[in-house]
Amino acid sequence: MTVMNNIKRSNDIFAVIDIGNTKVSSLIGSSAKNNDIQVKVLGFGQHASLGITNGIVTDMKEIANSIAKAVEGAETMAGFPINKVTCSLSGGRPITKVTRNELKIENGQVMKSDLAKIEKMNKPKPIDNYKLLSSSVIKYYIDNNTPVDNPIGIHTDNLLVEISNIYGQEGVIKNISSAIDLCHLTIDKFTICPEASGISTLIEEERMNGAIVIDLGGNITSIGVFINNKIIFSDSIPIGGIHITSDIVRGLGAKAEDAEKIKILYGSAISNETDEYTKIDVPIISDEGEIINQNIPKAMLSAIIKPRIDEIFELVKERLSFLKFRNSSINKVILCGGGANLNNIREHASSFLNINVRIGRPIGLIDIPEIVHTPTFACLTGLLIKSLQHDKRLISNNLNLGLSNYFGRIGDWLDKNL
Repeated sequence: MTVMNNIKRSNDIFAVIDIGNTKVSSLIGSSAKNNDIQVKVLGFGQHASLGITNGIVTDMKEIANSIAKAVEGAETMAGFPINKVTCSLSGGRPITKVTRNELKIENGQVMKSDLAKIEKMNKPKPIDNYKLLSSSVIKYYIDNNTPVDNPIGIHTDNLLVEISNIYGQEGVIKNISSAIDLCHLTIDKFTICPEASGISTLIEEERMNGAIVIDLGGNITSIGVFINNKIIFSDSIPIGGIHITSDIVRGLGAKAEDAEKIKILYGSAISNETDEYTKIDVPIISDEGEIINQNIPKAMLSAIIKPRIDEIFELVKERLSFLKFRNSSINKVILCGGGANLNNIREHASSFLNINVRIGRPIGLIDIPEIVHTPTFACLTGLLIKSLQHDKRLISNNLNLGLSNYFGRIGDWLDKNL
């Protein structure tokens, strides 16, 4: 009981919700003791998603109930209630735009005040029916377009900054906010799915040097491009694992729940020579409306799955065409989401996209339930990690401000008394 009370009093508690098209999941966590990197998971819950399609709310009461059930599971495991959450956003095709601002440095040396000025110059172009969710600095540049990490104190005539601006569709935000409000919860902020998935599955070197995250969700495939530790591009495709299951339903005449099981157990993005001779039992609906078992070659299942996978990756290539994908310095793709569990998906993606591919699993969490340590929960775990990172930056900024004020007062005293 004492431990629970200590946890309740801690300000270092974060709660997140990932509202997907097949499931709603929730995590509660805190920073690991004496560890600035890892996140300790305190509670986890999930529930089937009802009342939402392609990230769009279709039944407010149903999705609110799904959210409440998922949060209740996480609260029960953690042993205390929550009231504020960070929420994922995938519906409505979130957008990431990069803006560039330039400032002439009057005295030839960059001061802290110059950073404040150039960042205030950031006025992202409004997008109809979209709301700005966040803005963050990607990189600073000085004369001759030279990149620098921290320009303060550097001599230059001009300073340029690149800023990543993330937008979400207003209607989607309002409806999800209303559903969460029905659960008597307050939204701290929204984070788009590909950003959260990238934070969870990419190591810092990949985020710095450039990597592409493809989150293969139930109804939506999300895309994120990372450079200089920031997401610089995001997009989504309204096709996912549910569509593969639907193809199996139509192709084999199976019930949806049986088709999903068959996909998980035997599905593959690539067919090999032995698949033609490997038989699997499939429950199908007969002409009389009865469920009967039919013996089919495994290759037949792969032949149904592969065209849909090809369609997804072809659309991903189209969305990434601005990068001149094949000739880009970005040479890494990370697959995550439930679709990344499909057999041979990594090999097929590598061949189709002609790029290095790996499967992304959550990094940097401890005491994580085994079920969560999979590509399926990349977005959910990324939300929790990002919440911790954001909180630590606020603490660091406040500490620096306090130290600055303290030493400033000492300097004033020295000027007056010595």
